[in-house]
Amino acid sequence: MGRLFLKFYSILAIAGVVYFVGIVNLNSILKGTLEQYTGYLSQGTFCLLENRLINAPQQQWPAILDEMNQGDSYPVRILPIDGLQFSADIIERLQQGNVIHQRIYQASYNYRRLANTDWVLEIPLEQSTYLQAQRISNSTFNLIEMNLRELPQHGWIEKIKALNAQFNFPLTLVQQPEVAFLNTSSDKPFHGEVDIQQRLDNGDVVVQGIDEHQQIFFRRIVDTPYIKQMGPFDQPLTLNYLPVFLVLILALLVALAVLSWVYPLWRDLKQLSFNAVAFGQGNLSIRTPLSRHSVLHRMADAFNSMADRIQGLISSHKELTNAVSHELRTPIARLRFGIEMLESSTDETARKRFMQSMNNDIDELDQLVAELLTFARFDRDRPNMAFQRQSIKPWLDAVIRQATTNKNNIVIEFRIGDLDLTYARFEPRLLARALSNLLQNARRYAKSRIE
Repeated sequence: MGRLFLKFYSILAIAGVVYFVGIVNLNSILKGTLEQYTGYLSQGTFCLLENRLINAPQQQWPAILDEMNQGDSYPVRILPIDGLQFSADIIERLQQGNVIHQRIYQASYNYRRLANTDWVLEIPLEQSTYLQAQRISNSTFNLIEMNLRELPQHGWIEKIKALNAQFNFPLTLVQQPEVAFLNTSSDKPFHGEVDIQQRLDNGDVVVQGIDEHQQIFFRRIVDTPYIKQMGPFDQPLTLNYLPVFLVLILALLVALAVLSWVYPLWRDLKQLSFNAVAFGQGNLSIRTPLSRHSVLHRMADAFNSMADRIQGLISSHKELTNAVSHELRTPIARLRFGIEMLESSTDETARKRFMQSMNNDIDELDQLVAELLTFARFDRDRPNMAFQRQSIKPWLDAVIRQATTNKNNIVIEFRIGDLDLTYARFEPRLLARALSNLLQNARRYAKSRIE
């Protein structure tokens, strides 16, 4: 049972690991396909935009982009290729004119080099949570800044401390040297731009990730050395680990379902195995009474039927062996008497009769042994009775003549009570053996005559 569940849970654990690895690396696995598909979709947009920009002076490019970005569409931008913080392999592919698909801060972008220039076109395909966080936090930053600018700068820190009581997350006012870590290599600038410092100087909101689930928002107060900081934010565990919890619960439910089916099967198999071993060790009366609802009830019924049959055969063979051993005593005793009479008799006629009687006893012994071997060979639990119509008097004469071969000179007489009874149906050989045993036992206690 333990090995069975160890194998099952090992397979379940491997499936879970494969699932999580596949989900985590889904973008990497499908990167080539996504790049080909999104490049196919954005090919026309790139061509139209490229034709319009190439045929216009570079000074007019911002106006062309502003006109194109009107409405609620995601903004298309032109970025310097030297300012992109992509790998050397991706930069090389861009310079070769390939369309590159990238995911940055959970947003999707397509990039392609603008003709033979040092500029790259960026077309957003999917909005990111990063941009959403920037837009949501921008209004809060504005409100905080409005409250601060009502006071002189030396009172801002106390004001931030007072505002903290109204927020459910930390609100801090720091100066530039205190956030120098933003420029480390661990930060990946949004959209591949050159420098976070430049974005801070421009008054943009910068999001710095502490770990996978916690972030801190920064925005500089323009024309001051101060930077407003919001966060980190304590997110509920259900938001961060709900998919993991659901998968674990699903795995647990599957395991319980399998356990509810496997445990009764294992229990019945164990009982059947135990009973089979006990039966093989000689406990022929043991049986396996399983419920009709058990999956193994047919197997248990087959085992019980087999056990009944084997027990019956062994019992019948024991009875047969006992009976045959008892039957062997009568012809053996007659042979012993015949040998003694043969040694002491001088009458040639009597000697021939004794010899014939001994031959008949030997034939009977041979027949008894053959019956025993036949029953053992064919696993017959009882002999077949072949009833025949027999003449009673000649049959009795032959049986009594065979039984009178002894040295005691005991006379055996018989009378048929119903004189009209001449024939009867019986098994002559087996009934003769039974009558011989009866006469043999009677001879032990008779003095001169048996009727």
